[in-house]
Amino acid sequence: MVRECVALAVVALTPACSLILDFDEKPPADASIDGPYTQAQCDYMEPNDSVETAMVVTATDMGPAAICAPMMGSPEDTDFYKFTVASTTVTVAVQFTNRPGGDLDIKLFKATEPGSAIAQSRGFGDTETITCPGASPSCPTLMVGEDYVLEVFPAVAGSVNNYTFTITP
Repeated sequence: MVRECVALAVVALTPACSLILDFDEKPPADASIDGPYTQAQCDYMEPNDSVETAMVVTATDMGPAAICAPMMGSPEDTDFYKFTVASTTVTVAVQFTNRPGGDLDIKLFKATEPGSAIAQSRGFGDTETITCPGASPSCPTLMVGEDYVLEVFPAVAGSVNNYTFTITP
């Protein structure tokens, strides 16, 4: 019994601290984003996370935008932009600084057929580009006056980065 009392006395006299973990999904108000982007870039034209919610853009809309780290339990961030084709030759491009964990890729869809991409660019450089009509990457002639959707997405799960984009003409 004495041994137990001594052990308790030692424990009671030992300084201690505790750590409280709070796993709510919001970062503390004074915390900055841990990534190569700003909150404004993450919020650019949101919500635009599916073909159905793609934001309409024109040639003057270029970002900057970002593929951002998802909140705990949320799916990966992807961005979708809808545009109307004005010419039989169209180039869509995304520019970013490629770095470990920051490679982005793009796909192009006909707005009325969101289930299958008509073209995609999955390179390893600082730019992903699709020119229609084109051979590398393959892309058919687009119909003037019809709507198409550009998707920007992480090349590998977990990739995040900021970017700008262009749609010409």
